[in-house]
Amino acid sequence: MNPRKFALCGGIIMLVMGAVSMIPALVGSTEGLPFLNLDTSYGSFLNLFPMNIVNKVLLVLFGVAGIWASRSTSTSLPRSILFSRTVFFAMGIAALLGFFPQTNTLFGYWPLFGYEAFAHLAFSVMGLYFGFALTQKAEEKMKHNPTFRTAGQEL
Repeated sequence: MNPRKFALCGGIIMLVMGAVSMIPALVGSTEGLPFLNLDTSYGSFLNLFPMNIVNKVLLVLFGVAGIWASRSTSTSLPRSILFSRTVFFAMGIAALLGFFPQTNTLFGYWPLFGYEAFAHLAFSVMGLYFGFALTQKAEEKMKHNPTFRTAGQEL
């Protein structure tokens, strides 16, 4: 898999999760969940992931961004790398905030605790790999083989 495929697959997964999580029948009750100042559409998605409208909208936006980044023919690789790096930083910060009780609801506006923190961590690790580690391998490959890069195509 390369950064383009990650942007496309990750984007589709995030878009589908964001859209499906807006179906009220799939969102459990708020029983046992901490109080939020912003409780619009708040509940446990699939009884696993605590979500409110902030999670859902951001998932849809990240999904659309990932799909868009992977689709342009001439600039899809740099956009996909940028998307991967953005996922790494944004999801990594969300995961870190979710692991600390003082910030796991982001001051009452965004539930980041429980399995949600682990989901953010998983996306962050994938963003790290496709945005940095895999990119480094491609750059080294191009240094050793100048014909590897096609005309007009850059990282």
